[in-house]
Amino acid sequence: MNINFIFLKLILLIILLNLYSNSDINISSSNSFYYEEKYFRILSNNYDTIDPGENWEKLEEDGGIGFKAKKDYGSLILLKDWSMYNFKLTKVLFRNNCLFDYENIKCAAEMWLIHTKDNGYYPPGRRIFIKQNYFILVIPFVQTQNENPAIDSLFHYLNLDGYHKNLIENQGASTIPKKPVKLYQIIQNQPSILLEGIYKNIETLFMVFTQYHFISESDYNKLNEIYIIQLNQSNIINLSVKYDSEKKLFRNMKSLKECEPRVSLMIYSKGTYLKNILLLFFFIIFLF
Repeated sequence: MNINFIFLKLILLIILLNLYSNSDINISSSNSFYYEEKYFRILSNNYDTIDPGENWEKLEEDGGIGFKAKKDYGSLILLKDWSMYNFKLTKVLFRNNCLFDYENIKCAAEMWLIHTKDNGYYPPGRRIFIKQNYFILVIPFVQTQNENPAIDSLFHYLNLDGYHKNLIENQGASTIPKKPVKLYQIIQNQPSILLEGIYKNIETLFMVFTQYHFISESDYNKLNEIYIIQLNQSNIINLSVKYDSEKKLFRNMKSLKECEPRVSLMIYSKGTYLKNILLLFFFIIFLF
């Protein structure tokens, strides 16, 4: 088959895919509420790393691509309504479009951390029943120029480029991350919106970060092409969250200003360890 025809087909499919990538749910801090009795936050997480032995997978049942744990990738403790819940991280999913509309930012992609509730966890203090057995953390990505120094290095370490190359060249080889990726470095308590929805006919609790990360233009294009090659387009378009618009959205920050969309400081950076070493060095000098 002529290679020019293949690329022309890819371009046309990308255009069609983008036409159907509109958000389904409007997330607005100005339409959210803060109540002390409805307060929520991430207390802690003990996430494991996504190791180089893990493979990128087509997670068609979830409408995306990413990584699926054999058991789990550790867990997270969520405080909600002054009770604690433990959720196990089972999948790390990447979507090439945004299910949520983030006010005045043009969201290009989303990272979903899909959790299941640990029903064997007994928290200290009072225990309140929660009907949702699934909890999804949603991290938005905004597309930017390749030269932007604030681009998140997550896709570099996860080897999205290698995954894309293997699919384009039809090598059929599995693709693994370049280095272990420590999810706990970017998943900390942040300004967020909480909502209840139905995902794949299952009641699910969604926590949407209002602070976004940057994805480069080239990585976003690769993500789009991977979707076209690996996933049925109709599955991507039809997969959505059912949400009762009459239900209230809750935020975890009292001030509206704190929940306004802005670039996150929790980016996965190549310079993370260097920064930490420098801080430790200056701290030791200060002591002596």
